[in-house]
Amino acid sequence: MLGLLDNFKTIFYRFGDNEDIVLFQRLTQYISAVDVDDILLSEKYTIKSGERPDTLSYKTYGKTDYYWTFYLVNEHLRESGWPLPSYDLLDEAKKKYPHRTVTTNTNISKSFPVGQKVSGLFSGTEGTIIRRIPDMGQLIIDTGTEKFTQNETIKYNDGDGNLFQATVLSDVEQYNSVHHYEDADGIHQDLTLFDFGNPSSFWTKVSYFDRLNQKNDELKEIDIVSPRAIEGLVTQFQRLMKTQ
Repeated sequence: MLGLLDNFKTIFYRFGDNEDIVLFQRLTQYISAVDVDDILLSEKYTIKSGERPDTLSYKTYGKTDYYWTFYLVNEHLRESGWPLPSYDLLDEAKKKYPHRTVTTNTNISKSFPVGQKVSGLFSGTEGTIIRRIPDMGQLIIDTGTEKFTQNETIKYNDGDGNLFQATVLSDVEQYNSVHHYEDADGIHQDLTLFDFGNPSSFWTKVSYFDRLNQKNDELKEIDIVSPRAIEGLVTQFQRLMKTQ
């Protein structure tokens, strides 16, 4: 199958399981003209933790060459990439959400702009606002390794000498902070404005890490081409690639 793989451009790629970056075929390249609805698919398959496209291809078809078919027939893999092993998710969350999340009941809709440097009145912690989420009462702040203390005041002065302050309800790692709340039916729920410290006891907190884990689990659910249909798919794909 060397001729088929030559049709793919190569990129630097990491499979997400602490392996080194390698030069690999561009996994998301595909021909949209292939009518995957006419291809015989097996039942849903759940990707195992640490399982890679090439190892799943070998497990399913007896050779590694057909790894790209998983991307061809699964749009969510083309869009978001291969799922990470569960043991890599925490490190990924820390890398993706590296800052602190400060929650306050102070109205921050017209203050505490992105890029503003702030400091804690008691802790002396300093940081730069990365993101402001008024409807959650949240400020995402880059403080390095420092944190603010509960109930302390964070403050800054604008260019006109005006003082702005907010009281800290909580300060947690960004990846551990609340992304949203859900009710028992999984429906997103809005907090009461400026009462962000009192969510309903019937709601479930969904953190940034929880959300990343959920999306990663969704990526694991895929369709795979039946072994008895794989050669037909490859032949069709080769023919279409030659016309590009």
